[in-house]
Amino acid sequence: MRFVPILAATALIQQVPAMSIPSNATSILPEQLFLDLHIQDVTDKTTGISVVEPWATKYTESIREKRYGDAIWARYHIGGDVEGIAGSSMNMTVLDMIAEDAREYRLNDPTLYSEALSLYAQTSSEDSHAADVLALVRRIGEEDVTQLEKRKTYGIYCSTNWIAYERDCNSLVNIMSQSKRMVGNVRDLAGFGSCHLRLGPYKNSYTDLTWWTVHAVARLILQECVYVPPCCRDRTISGYSPKNGGHRKVCLSRKNTGCS
Repeated sequence: MRFVPILAATALIQQVPAMSIPSNATSILPEQLFLDLHIQDVTDKTTGISVVEPWATKYTESIREKRYGDAIWARYHIGGDVEGIAGSSMNMTVLDMIAEDAREYRLNDPTLYSEALSLYAQTSSEDSHAADVLALVRRIGEEDVTQLEKRKTYGIYCSTNWIAYERDCNSLVNIMSQSKRMVGNVRDLAGFGSCHLRLGPYKNSYTDLTWWTVHAVARLILQECVYVPPCCRDRTISGYSPKNGGHRKVCLSRKNTGCS
């Protein structure tokens, strides 16, 4: 892990074409954690979000019908890559993935987690995943976890899990926006091939980041977190900058869920 002043990192950034910011960046989500994709972004084919059917339709219909367990289940399939992760060498099921993200959310965002549980308590009686998905999220909400100590710098932590191809992450960072505008109520910023750039939940403008800052942090992750698996020759990337009292968490990896 390395701590890096963000202003020093900006000297390393080159000017690149800007990526458009979703026009509905300030629209309201059912909750900030598991249901983090706006319905409009899922249904609007021009937003650049990669979704597959039937899960995109299931996601939007489940939210509208207040079947929140079904909506979460669809969210974890909506990118079309979950089958390649679950049952792979990582030996994870979809419920394992949900549990991993749930524990991270519970630890780092207890207030938002509590709000999500309150919403899920109102799920429809027609919800086919109330007994597994929502029960799992509720059970993790009852676990005794300790709040992580807040950090004061843009620390870069690297991982050998959820690794994405370096070339995909480099392409993603090269085409993303460097606007000085705040990101706002958006978490899934960009995806390119195997690589995804995500932010932690949006709480208020005080902890928000500009696209320019997110770009700088992503560049640092690219520089610090190169990993070549023993089995292969491909260079890969997986890393994050943890949240603190002044900014949201920034994640660059293969994962298209989580980041809290």
